[in-house]
Amino acid sequence: MLSQVRLTMPKFHDVQRRKLRRLMMLVSLFAFLPSGLLLTVGVLILVFGHATKDVVFGVITLGLTVTLLGGVALTVIYVRRESSVAQLQTEFVNKVSHDLRTPLTSIRLFVETLQGGRLRDPDKIQQALDTIATETARLTNMIDRLLGWARIEAGKRIYRPMEHPAREVVTAALQAFEPQLLTAVDVKLITQIADDLPSVNVDLPAMSEALLNLLQNAFHYTGPHKVITVRCVRRGTQVVISVSDNGPGIPKHEHRRVFEKFYRLTRDDLPLQPQGTGLGLSMVHHIVRAHDGTTTVESEVGQGATFSIALPSNPPSAPALTSPSPSPSPAAASEHAS
Repeated sequence: MLSQVRLTMPKFHDVQRRKLRRLMMLVSLFAFLPSGLLLTVGVLILVFGHATKDVVFGVITLGLTVTLLGGVALTVIYVRRESSVAQLQTEFVNKVSHDLRTPLTSIRLFVETLQGGRLRDPDKIQQALDTIATETARLTNMIDRLLGWARIEAGKRIYRPMEHPAREVVTAALQAFEPQLLTAVDVKLITQIADDLPSVNVDLPAMSEALLNLLQNAFHYTGPHKVITVRCVRRGTQVVISVSDNGPGIPKHEHRRVFEKFYRLTRDDLPLQPQGTGLGLSMVHHIVRAHDGTTTVESEVGQGATFSIALPSNPPSAPALTSPSPSPSPAAASEHAS
């Protein structure tokens, strides 16, 4: 009986939509109706009024009506946007709670098994300890990620940019990505790094983290046969690092939203939705923007996606000029000869 009650309870998102609809009805009743009446009065005054004061009064009435309608429209847009963010926050909390509970459940299960002495085989004991270590590391990474995002949101993350070769940023991210490649059966990683790359002023751990997020995003959103391409080229006064994949692609109308916090792209044609909290691309955007760079996405449905990071490059250093040694003066030459 309890399960039936749970199945028939309305979802939180449905409740929020009903509240939003009721709010829109109230706005329509108390704002649009008076605005319509004011608009009608203003038009009638302009049409049938002959005195100057009637014309002025009609113009003022129409101006107030337009202002009221504009304010109401902006209020509706703001409320809808905040409602969408609140819904994404709720989904984020539910997702994080589930992701935190999963490793904790595994850790508790194996700890109770070891405490009860139910494992006698040394190999199985070692396997249980390895699982506990893996899940603990997974839990730690997740918490560090959330704390990192909290620092970014509060504006408390400190970046220490230094001059680094652009190749070094790509290399650091690829090294951090290598353990994940070992878990895949069919993955092809293509690296294309130009030779004439200038240096960039970046916080190397932060920028490699941003690039690693793009690599992990490409890894999760591709099918069983993964092809990931990393390019690093010079484009004018910028260094552009891009990550391309052969995934399902992103619809055009979703391009602007993929960098929003808590937003996760879900596709009905994917049998298993990728894991994640919806913070990865938003963190990339924040980190790159802190380095005066830009993030872009190019994608079409069915043709994969390409995420790019454009960073301002340092001007090439001029070669040191060696001044010719001065020729000895005649006096010095004669003194040396004597």
